[in-house]
Amino acid sequence: MNDRRGALQEYLLRTQPRTVDRGRMVVVERELTRVVRAGVTGAVVEFGCYRGGMTAWMRAVLDALEADAPVHAYDSFRGLPAVGRHDSDYLAEGEFAASVGDVLRLHEQFGLRRPHLHAGLFAHTLPEQLPGRIAFAYVDGDRYESTLECLRAVLPRLAPGAILVFDDYADPAASLPGRAVAQPKAPGVMKACEDVFGTPLAVTSVCEDPTWALGVYRHAVPPTVAAAMSAGPETAR
Repeated sequence: MNDRRGALQEYLLRTQPRTVDRGRMVVVERELTRVVRAGVTGAVVEFGCYRGGMTAWMRAVLDALEADAPVHAYDSFRGLPAVGRHDSDYLAEGEFAASVGDVLRLHEQFGLRRPHLHAGLFAHTLPEQLPGRIAFAYVDGDRYESTLECLRAVLPRLAPGAILVFDDYADPAASLPGRAVAQPKAPGVMKACEDVFGTPLAVTSVCEDPTWALGVYRHAVPPTVAAAMSAGPETAR
């Protein structure tokens, strides 16, 4: 199978630098590879896909692993919703507006299978349009309410051993070992996670860049799957 990761990565670094960078791609590839190699079955989903950079990256990773999991992407395609009381005003309402066509053209350009796209507010699409079993999710809602909607919808559908990755989760410059501090540009993301999980320890801060950190949540893992996952994947590109 043709491995499109190298060409796709370089293209995304040039064309979508605000939402897809090398550090994010490393983390997503590493965690998605863990799920596939551990034999966790289910769909791969993305909440907040913008122009489809990470959507395409996940498809390219799956293809390189010869994994046939479907990819579902959810976005209003009208940009971010209004700022809420737990959010920063760093990102304005309407920012990151894109179109379904942007996502499809990117996949066609690199010969990638089209994702299942769900256009509309999370509150309208997630209750009825989420797959019944989810193996991996990339949560890029930016806002408190958006992240909360995603968590409430996705958690009951997670397969044992599934992984959630949260964009803009923590600020590595202010965080200490064992104590992550919210990313000031998107503080609602960590707040939503803490409100749902009841403890900050449920999500691990993972840093591949000095200015931001992703959050990683690992769903309840049976012993046999845990043993397979502990070996870890090969070093990501």
